[in-house]
Amino acid sequence: MHKRINTLQYCRAIAALAVLFAHAMIATAAFVAPPPEALRVLAMNGLLGVDFFFVLSGFIIMHAHMDDSRSAGSALRYGIKRLRRIYIPYLPVALGLIALYWLFPAISRNNRDWGMLTSLTLFPTSHPPALVVAWTLSHEILFYGLFLVRYFSRYGMTLALVWAVGIAAAAAGGWSPEVPVLRYLLSPLNLEFIAGMAAACAYRRLSVRWWPVLIAGGAAALTGLFLNLETEAYRVWFGMALVPLIVGLALLERTGTLRPVNWLLVLGNASYAIYLVHDPVVSVFARAAAKLHAWEPSLVICVAAGIAFGLAYHFGIERPGLRLAAALPWPREHRRMSQPAAPGSVDHGSRSPSVRVGTTRAIR
Repeated sequence: MHKRINTLQYCRAIAALAVLFAHAMIATAAFVAPPPEALRVLAMNGLLGVDFFFVLSGFIIMHAHMDDSRSAGSALRYGIKRLRRIYIPYLPVALGLIALYWLFPAISRNNRDWGMLTSLTLFPTSHPPALVVAWTLSHEILFYGLFLVRYFSRYGMTLALVWAVGIAAAAAGGWSPEVPVLRYLLSPLNLEFIAGMAAACAYRRLSVRWWPVLIAGGAAALTGLFLNLETEAYRVWFGMALVPLIVGLALLERTGTLRPVNWLLVLGNASYAIYLVHDPVVSVFARAAAKLHAWEPSLVICVAAGIAFGLAYHFGIERPGLRLAAALPWPREHRRMSQPAAPGSVDHGSRSPSVRVGTTRAIR
């Protein structure tokens, strides 16, 4: 089985657009005019796209690296891949904002108290990063670091469950550590990464016959959540409700009945770039749209600008930067010689993150 799953890219696109819509609404309300309350509430639910990203991240990392050999060499290669994937697109945006805040300290409407160490390294401190959305990347880095345990122990999922129990116990006891790293480590949001890992394991083991049940169950859970709970207060439950839906969609793709949606794949591939650049772009365009004195054109302009600049950054900076980094002489994993894999079986030598559309045999 190849390892790329198109439906995960579709989900990444939806998550990025949801966050973009929410921030476009916030900027429009701040600089132009307040939108109708019902639309504002709907848009603010777009911030749950962050939780969508966390679950997807846990799924993707587990799925892509589940078959890696347990060795220091594999751990090193994994760490290099993850770090360059995060930092190469991130650092140009971060450095640009740092320079902007240095030159024009009052440019931020809220005069943000950002920290240099966090902005450059994403290491959690008492000061937030210069890029507003980069706090989520600190969670990503923490998760990537903890995932390294799997390269040195066969009990990786067991340790992840122990971590989940510790998070739940800290939340139940109302304990929030003052040390930023511990606070990030015990954040309930990390349960969404762990849920994503479990979802990847389920995807590998379940028959494709389960896809209707999982999609229906996930849709029902999400509907019940939105009807009965305050989503901001129970955002982790939103992440949990996404798990069966994501697994169901991935299994549906494995039946071979879904054809690739190219434009959604492009947005999914560019989702990280859109996520990185959209907030400063939306802020600039919302200020410019203030002359229109109407929230409708401002919202459309901000969303369109966020997508356009994100795509430009993806094709102009992110992809060339990652391609250049991949060409450097990093440690490479030697493929193991083996017999050709049977249809539907796991191809341990595959390094390409894709899924063969049309494979119908279940993985058990």
